[in-house]
Amino acid sequence: MFKFSGLAITTNMLYNHYLLVTAYKSNRGVSVAVGTSEMEQTTYLSDMNLREITDTLTELNAVIPGQLDYLDWGTDLLYVSSEAALSQYVRYDKVEKTQVSTISLRNFLIELKNFKEQCQAGDYYKTIIGESFTAVKADPSQYKRWATYDLHYLITLNNITITLVLEANDFNLSVGQYITQLKKDFNENFKDNEYYNKFLNSNNKLITEQLTTQMSSFSKL
Repeated sequence: MFKFSGLAITTNMLYNHYLLVTAYKSNRGVSVAVGTSEMEQTTYLSDMNLREITDTLTELNAVIPGQLDYLDWGTDLLYVSSEAALSQYVRYDKVEKTQVSTISLRNFLIELKNFKEQCQAGDYYKTIIGESFTAVKADPSQYKRWATYDLHYLITLNNITITLVLEANDFNLSVGQYITQLKKDFNENFKDNEYYNKFLNSNNKLITEQLTTQMSSFSKL
């Protein structure tokens, strides 16, 4: 039996934007993600590619005015069922469903679509990842994400949080060599990638911590 958490209806959501570059194998995977403290688990929808996002938006725009009765959609990590006013989502390994407004969920997808398109336009993702790599290479200790985990480096540029997975030999690369190893197909074949799953889980943890801090401050007013 499923359990339901409180309803989240949001109008002016604040979004966090993320990039992850994995360790090198045949290339370096690039993941683009969006998160929000108002709907923390929706970060898992970042698995969707642009075609899937566009198709889902088209169908949600039919569901909201009642042209379609409902829509079941989502990713392998997050299952969503949407009706005109309300949507429910649940993580693949949980039983508790969260209710949100369908319009809020649609707006989240619009933000995700816009960010992915921004990253692709003019190869912007290469520019900002290159700047991140240059900064981390110059001072690795400043950007370690976890003190006990040596491979992840975290930096924020242009309001985008970038995680780079770098091994020791990677610091011998020039920025040009590093950029040529990037794969352009965002989020492709990431579902079983240990770095991607740790990235999503940790970002959801950060978003939860942000929300807890905000609620604690509000309760003191």
